[in-house]
Amino acid sequence: MHGASESRRPRLLRGALWIATSLVGWLLLLVLAAGSPLHGPLQPERRLRHAGSDFTVIAGAGAGIEGDRLLNIAAIGSGRMGVQSLKFEPPIDASAFRLLRYRWQAFPRTLELSFMFRRSDAPGDVQTITLPPAGRFPAYFDLSDVPAWDGSISEVGFAEYPTAQLVPDDVAIEPFALSEVELWTPSWRGSLGALATDWLAYRPWALLSISALGPDAPWPHKPSAVVVLAIGLAGSALLARACYGRRGRGTGAMLCLALAIAWVLLDLRWLREFEQRHALTQQIHGGRSWAERAALVPDRELAAAADRVRALHANVAAAPRVLVAADNPYSTLRLAYHLLPLNAASASGLSTARSGDRFGAATWLVAYDASAWTYDDSLGVLSGPGIALPAQSLFEDGPLRVYAVEGGAR
Repeated sequence: MHGASESRRPRLLRGALWIATSLVGWLLLLVLAAGSPLHGPLQPERRLRHAGSDFTVIAGAGAGIEGDRLLNIAAIGSGRMGVQSLKFEPPIDASAFRLLRYRWQAFPRTLELSFMFRRSDAPGDVQTITLPPAGRFPAYFDLSDVPAWDGSISEVGFAEYPTAQLVPDDVAIEPFALSEVELWTPSWRGSLGALATDWLAYRPWALLSISALGPDAPWPHKPSAVVVLAIGLAGSALLARACYGRRGRGTGAMLCLALAIAWVLLDLRWLREFEQRHALTQQIHGGRSWAERAALVPDRELAAAADRVRALHANVAAAPRVLVAADNPYSTLRLAYHLLPLNAASASGLSTARSGDRFGAATWLVAYDASAWTYDDSLGVLSGPGIALPAQSLFEDGPLRVYAVEGGAR
């Protein structure tokens, strides 16, 4: 009995050593992923604290609540944007305060949040950064990831606006409030908080959302949680091999269990993201008919332009091909999308056309807010980037112009 107890003692010591070294390794890995210096303090040495009521409303409707020191924001401005500002006198040193901590109350999912700041050496320029929206808990953001955060900062602020390419402008905005804002000097707590915010914050749907592993957030991002977990598990496996050796029993089973738990945690995180995104979709489209949902698009001007082009197209028997041009690539792609099921595509390929290249007899060019495309009515020539085309003007109203291309490139 005594011998059995003696034989178990080394295994218990090896297990305790493995757990201790793994915990230390995981902590160091998280600190490195967060970008915090290993010799940095646990807590910030200096903090600049400001209540929400310290901010001034620049755009939108808002007022401070003295008892709670909140800045209540009842509506965003006529330009579909709310702006709040705070000036520093004297300016602060950006290199000293590199961590932003902020808290909001009832921040709407329909809005996107941006942090703005102005430097003393460029008072006419305003720098903006998209921030993770803060939920029930404070959010953290590492400003050292922003190259423009440098020198003396004379003013900071926030801007809120409907999420681009997702939320229609006329969706009602519920009142919300700015609770508090803090700027911290570097610390482990701040860096780890920024890492947790980046991993767990709500992300609206985006073009990169098709990739569950990719950085689909619009703000500067930290290392992926998938990569950090993979490195951590590999390190734990190496430590287990070093502590137990080849004779350790159950080491492989424990590592497989840890891998399964890590995978489940990642799945739960992705499911949480899907639930949050679905909540926004339900908020915008819930309780509406299919016809109302189809009409409720974030780019109604482009949809209206597509309807006008489609009405012109219906009166032409030849069913011309439609090429779309706009200064903004998003407008080009969305207008082509709204024109479906017409034979519509981007006109960007025309820039590679050579003199003498011929176009089909039934080809239209739709220019929407496209300053690069000009039309000379006296010559009947449509000029674009690196190309001139004989054309006839069919329709022009505001930013929308429609031309029938005739013949080939000149």
